[in-house]
Amino acid sequence: MKRCAACIRMLQLLRSRGFMTREELAQELDTNVRNILEYRKELEEAGYVIEGTTGKYGGYQLKSGTLLPVAGLYEEELRSLQESRRYLESHRDFLPYATYCRAIDKFLATTTLQVRESGVYVEESADVTGAMISMIRICEQGRDALFAVELQYKSLHASDFETIVIQPYEIINVKGSYYCLAYSLKARAYRNFKFSEERMRNVRLTRRPFVRDADFHIRDYIGKTGLIRDEIIELKLYVYGESARLISEKKPGISPVLEWVDEQTLYLTTMMEGRISARNFLLSLGNQCQLVSPQDLKQEIHAIAKDMLALYS
Repeated sequence: MKRCAACIRMLQLLRSRGFMTREELAQELDTNVRNILEYRKELEEAGYVIEGTTGKYGGYQLKSGTLLPVAGLYEEELRSLQESRRYLESHRDFLPYATYCRAIDKFLATTTLQVRESGVYVEESADVTGAMISMIRICEQGRDALFAVELQYKSLHASDFETIVIQPYEIINVKGSYYCLAYSLKARAYRNFKFSEERMRNVRLTRRPFVRDADFHIRDYIGKTGLIRDEIIELKLYVYGESARLISEKKPGISPVLEWVDEQTLYLTTMMEGRISARNFLLSLGNQCQLVSPQDLKQEIHAIAKDMLALYS
């Protein structure tokens, strides 16, 4: 991307997304962080006020109220907006779908380009019930207004509900399920609370204010591939037959490396976040994989298979 185009794109990103770290900008613009600093200087020389923050997660944002000229849409960009509506229609866990559609309709009504929608998407997300939506909305209100939320919650291994008070920080969607990442006054630590009628009830917004931790950053509390930030486990294994072909298309885990040994055998090296994720992945392959390492996980899978065999005998 040429320098002038990169500066304009940086303006568009800051205007549309708000605060962004220097690393995020560098990734979006396919450049390095040092160039981002230069782009900022050039934009400020052109009269734009770009506010910066320092520290581990330092970055930039445009001064509030800054207006930019409207750039026209390319045909493929317009098509992507239309496709997004069809995609979200098949994913019912996207709560603001109706509002999103109204916004897209208003925006598309301002353009003269006409393109045909072509995507077909299969529904794969579970329903979010009315009670769950209500609980999510209350936690969103607490997050935005900085008021604590009181609720009754039953953790996965608990036998009964307990009343707790939380300070909501983020609402997270992981594989179709919603969670509230919040500071628990009881645990005195950040915890994830799942929105579920089986786990959560009697949610109410209190008038008890809280001050959001200025050093909080969501990356410190969630994983790269799932909700929980967990240990990274390197897997080395052989995958056979039909599973080998499926894995070659899917490329599971973090930074996977695949090498075909022959037409029916794939050697896979990949990273999995968390022991449970690694174990579930291996078990899903059934008898079409051979784990090379780690050895302790290999022994654990062997014990599970032995217990399963006893149950089915």
